[in-house]
Amino acid sequence: MKRKGLIDQLVTEIETGKVKTLGIYGHGASGKSTFAQELFQALDAEKVNLLETDPYITSERHLVVPKQAPNQKVTACLPVAHELASLERDILALQSGMDVLTIDEPWKPSEVLSASKPILIVEGMSVGFLPKELFDKTVCFYTDEETELKRRLARDTIMRNRDASFVLASHQMRREQYLRYYRETESEADILVDQSEDEFKVKMTCII
Repeated sequence: MKRKGLIDQLVTEIETGKVKTLGIYGHGASGKSTFAQELFQALDAEKVNLLETDPYITSERHLVVPKQAPNQKVTACLPVAHELASLERDILALQSGMDVLTIDEPWKPSEVLSASKPILIVEGMSVGFLPKELFDKTVCFYTDEETELKRRLARDTIMRNRDASFVLASHQMRREQYLRYYRETESEADILVDQSEDEFKVKMTCII
């Protein structure tokens, strides 16, 4: 299945009411955010909320260290780096009919997500650590190390104003923590997408 085919499939499932809450996740620079935006654009904006989970990654990660790698800082590949209780609270609030004010971030101001919209797309690494019962369907993305580094350099230096040397220095640590802590979440997804070498391959799918 190609990219457009998966988007078309999800649009159909959403528009027919089979999927009301969709989770999209994957490690950093795996392509999940771009895909989420494409899917969002393919749907009626008057009916869909897009909740991005990056603001739920704590800024206090320097206070803890990975148990099995005490010389490393905590990256978003560990569940302790995420404010999961707050994120789950906000998802449940939207599902139960309450509006939510999103958290302000440098590259996107806060906004009100209206509970009157029946469809919710939740996108970000945090989704991998949430109870799957929150979602009608989940899609997980991953890519190879070289593609991840290329995308991370392009994104973080341009969009997040980070120095290229910092991105390069932290890349190996991020990849190691992905393999140790985050990759196991991929097996829980309904749909798994491999974007290695800038290709798009659906490796595992579950049609509901």
